[in-house]
Amino acid sequence: MTGDELGWICVWDIWKRRQVYKWHAHPSGSVLKLLAIPYRFKPEASRSPTPNDTTIPKAATATQRKSPKQHLGLANYYLVSHGRDYEIHVWDISAILNESIRRGSSLSPVSSLPNQAPTPVFSLPVNSLNFCTMSILAIEHPTAIQEWSNDTPLGRTHWHIYVAVPSPTSATMIDVYDIVTPERTFASVGSDNKVTPNHAQDKKWGAVMGIRLFQKKDRSDLVESEGILHMLAGYEDGSVTLFREQAPAKSKRSMEVVWTIKCHREPVMAMDISSDHEYAISCSSDSLLVKYKLFGQLQGVPETTQIPLKTAGVAYANFRNDSRILALAGWDGKIRVFSVKTLKPLAVLKYHREGLYCLAFANVELKLKDRIENDAEAVANNQDDQDENISVPSSSQSNQDTDTNMPLGTTIDDDDDSQSSDVDSEESDDDSDLEDSLKNRAEWSRRHWLAAGGKENRISLWEIY
Repeated sequence: MTGDELGWICVWDIWKRRQVYKWHAHPSGSVLKLLAIPYRFKPEASRSPTPNDTTIPKAATATQRKSPKQHLGLANYYLVSHGRDYEIHVWDISAILNESIRRGSSLSPVSSLPNQAPTPVFSLPVNSLNFCTMSILAIEHPTAIQEWSNDTPLGRTHWHIYVAVPSPTSATMIDVYDIVTPERTFASVGSDNKVTPNHAQDKKWGAVMGIRLFQKKDRSDLVESEGILHMLAGYEDGSVTLFREQAPAKSKRSMEVVWTIKCHREPVMAMDISSDHEYAISCSSDSLLVKYKLFGQLQGVPETTQIPLKTAGVAYANFRNDSRILALAGWDGKIRVFSVKTLKPLAVLKYHREGLYCLAFANVELKLKDRIENDAEAVANNQDDQDENISVPSSSQSNQDTDTNMPLGTTIDDDDDSQSSDVDSEESDDDSDLEDSLKNRAEWSRRHWLAAGGKENRISLWEIY
């Protein structure tokens, strides 16, 4: 998925390399950032219709009937868009994605007419005057779907969806909202930038340039613990600061500074955190790449590794989901790929002639060892299916924008009822063709993709490592 400077959002079929849907999401400004949030299926009986539901094609109707045939487990997604028009919108794009996959090449691009554009599930007015874009942390419900009690549209799928943006009262401060409730959970984080004696002396950080929210779980209780909310922020003076949630006092939630360090002489232009929450990186226009070890600091100062870059200016930085490689989108139009462990340069990808704005990795299939280290809860829940997951992955993932996934899989209907009508025969043929198509897509999506886009209105797609 891509967003452009005119406020349009486009959904692309990477397998076909063509656009399948687009709409004018932010008519009054450019799209600053996109993020896709997956959510689990809701039971059909309890699912309420949404304004952007589209007509289900014939192949989909066949999967809804009780039959012994295989049917497709297609994913549901929210798309969150941050625009220069002072708005953050949450879109339910499940119908768009699922119908485009089912219909394949027969689906023509759809213009954004008033009666065709999807309707936002939720909108949040924010400050969009500065450089910094939103950061989102989505936390799913810890209990079964049938036990969820929140009847709001987002509350039926998630426990919390935190959105961090610069405060409208000061460019230095950060507000964190929970759009499930919805309410402002943390107000004016960074307003008191006095640090502890172990940190550097008090000083002004300037405007916030980048934000990353994440949740660090206690290793002593990886499955049961919800984890502690953390936030990494990069500032105009070149400082990078790590915040964490304090113990609540009188039902008021607040954040405190864990550490702050200044490694850049210029404002922080790009920043990201690895999926295992062990490392962070930052770049500026001073030709320096800095890697931070987020936890285990000595005397309040984090361990850092710094290497010089051969270019001045990085617009975007991104870790791959296996936390083994990272990529930088440069102002010179080149993509630079590094090893996370050593920061050794691995590749320089040249195609674009003008500056890059963004890039994104497709999620890669993790090995069993990585799954255990990165997500003990997921391994525990799927312990019975470990052998199957290793030999034949049950899902494959693809990411076009900053963190967009599209898992594809199959499920077995245990109902033994069958019908021998001509309609069912036709639907069976449709299902077979659709299943073959999705198998090809699954093979395609298992490749290690890297996508980048910039000023020249082109998207480059690379298969790397």
